[in-house]
Amino acid sequence: MSSSPHVHRRARITTLFGVLALSLGACSAEQSQDPTSQEKSAPPSVSIDPDPVRGESAAQDADLDDVHLPVHLTDLVSVDPQWDTPPQVHDGVFLAPGEQDGRLVFSAVAADGTVLWTAERPLSCSGFAMTSAGDRPLAVLTDLTDPGESAKSLGTTTATAYDLHTGEEVWGPVDVPGPHQGPGLVFAERGDEPLGGTGTRVALDAETGERVGGEADVIGEFYGTVVVTDDGDLAASTNGSSGDQWRVPAGDAMAGLDPEALISPATNRLPPGSALIGSTEDGYGLWDLDEGEILEPDLDDAMFDLMTQTWIALRDETLIGLDLGGEELWSADLGDEPQLLSAGGVMTYVLTEGTDLDIYNTVTGNDARVYDPLEEGETAIPLAFTEGAATVVDTGSKLLLVTDQPRAAADYEDQNDPLGGQP
Repeated sequence: MSSSPHVHRRARITTLFGVLALSLGACSAEQSQDPTSQEKSAPPSVSIDPDPVRGESAAQDADLDDVHLPVHLTDLVSVDPQWDTPPQVHDGVFLAPGEQDGRLVFSAVAADGTVLWTAERPLSCSGFAMTSAGDRPLAVLTDLTDPGESAKSLGTTTATAYDLHTGEEVWGPVDVPGPHQGPGLVFAERGDEPLGGTGTRVALDAETGERVGGEADVIGEFYGTVVVTDDGDLAASTNGSSGDQWRVPAGDAMAGLDPEALISPATNRLPPGSALIGSTEDGYGLWDLDEGEILEPDLDDAMFDLMTQTWIALRDETLIGLDLGGEELWSADLGDEPQLLSAGGVMTYVLTEGTDLDIYNTVTGNDARVYDPLEEGETAIPLAFTEGAATVVDTGSKLLLVTDQPRAAADYEDQNDPLGGQP
């Protein structure tokens, strides 16, 4: 089924802070030797304590005076976790870094706005990933070892895994060949050219931190599943396994694509058990990693709405809704240069022509109006979601978390009282 032509623009925006933010470093000693690099390093006088610190306290309240939230989020408590890059979310926890006093501080924040733990890193070490060791969700952060006495030695890149909910160390630090590359626990040495490729990609086992994949070409690590190409086959293995979970001829599944050139987007925005695999030029296949089957071929991007259990896919200038098995539910024509921003909370947010924000219902594909047209301020665009109501929004100048907790009645009274309750 196809939706009616899209004729209403929801909002016109000037920038996306989280999507277009200046990339921080990826924690590589080699980067400081690159004169063209824009990455930052912590001053020598700044001390870094890498061990996570338990929080269990609420993040600071967000200032919403100049923020235009979607209407369905206005009755929920909003907090400002001080993130500088868009967070990843897994098992109901958001994680992202933010610069504080010359150091990078990672904050793991629950759906109710509670800061579960924080961990410090040098400003050049923004590389991180979320994964799963069996049923245990993990956060993996990078760091640099002490360079030692040699002035030419800049230290070695390491990776350490922590329990996502508690910050407890699970394994590591383990040496990795270079910066975090993704998706998941994939690392590689930086190439010779500043903007060139990388060295051999290495994947880590989420349970142990050990290197896996052997001599095969690593595509990515996806919540405990490592996918590689090996002798023309596409193969997947799970945590701690010595054999393949499945193996299929890559040419049969993705005709016309070079098996040795298959990739996955560096930032995985899909739930466990799924992945986009293909190429930026020829498109990606949406894969079911549990069964080793392709659900939908030739896509530019895809996301999943946890609340409605619906796939949202982008192909050329068409938005597509798919059920769990990959059957098409609806399609909608888009404007030029579409960019799939997010899908969650029954809504899909798409940017077209660089500044036009279009919104669709993920179940029906119909146009959706989620902003009060009489309100003013920075348009807050949802970027990440839990299965419930918690949502990270990008206002263009900051990243805020709208929690799953309702606002107190007093908050509404103060908001609607121009005198703030004063006589």
